[in-house]
Amino acid sequence: MDEGKKKLNKRIGALVLLILFVILIVNITVFQFYIEISLGIYVLILVFFLFSNITKKDNNENETSEKENTIDE
Repeated sequence: MDEGKKKLNKRIGALVLLILFVILIVNITVFQFYIEISLGIYVLILVFFLFSNITKKDNNENETSEKENTIDE
């Protein structure tokens, strides 16, 4: 795949996840259908999001420090 298709696939995937997340929140607040399962899914999504952002920040900091070290040498 070329870069354009990869970006499009990422955007479509992000849009689908956003829509599903909004539907999940509406279900929890309004309909309360299978509330325990919905809350469990909501917590799993939040934990995954938090850990994925932490690892991305760590990777970015490591790459930045490696680049600075190679520039200094």
